[in-house]
Amino acid sequence: MNSISEINWLAIPVAGIITMFVGGLWYGPLFGKAWMQEFGITEEEIKASGSPAPAMIKSFIASLVLGIGMSLIIIWSGMPAGDWAGGAVVGGLTAVLVVGGAVFPNYAFESKTIKHYLIHMGNITVSMILIGAMLAVWR
Repeated sequence: MNSISEINWLAIPVAGIITMFVGGLWYGPLFGKAWMQEFGITEEEIKASGSPAPAMIKSFIASLVLGIGMSLIIIWSGMPAGDWAGGAVVGGLTAVLVVGGAVFPNYAFESKTIKHYLIHMGNITVSMILIGAMLAVWR
C-alpha cells in the first residue's frame, strides 16, 4: 500500500499543535530564562523585536512537516496501531539519534554551548515523543 495514503491527515495538524504547545511551555515558563541567557538576549529585546507571528507561522509549517515525517516513520516501522509506547520510543529515538546527530555539528561550528544544544534538543525530543505516541494510536 502507498505510505502517503496511510497517513491520518487529521492527525498532522494535531502534531503541529503538540509541537507548538510544548515549545510554548519549553521556551516560556520551563526554560525561557535559560534559553535567553544562552542565546544572549533579554526579554526586553524579544518584546522590542516585533510580532512573533511570522516565526510562529513558519514554526507551525515546520511542525506539520515533522508530523508527516513521523507518521511515515511510524507506518514504515510496521508498528501495530494503538502501540502508544512504541510510538513514543520511535519518536524519542528519532529525535535523539537522527535530529540530535544531524544538528549537533551546527552547534559545534557555531561555538554554541552544550546547554544551548540540550535546551533545543529537550524541546524537540519531548515533542517527538508525544507526536510519536499520538500518531501510533491515531492511525
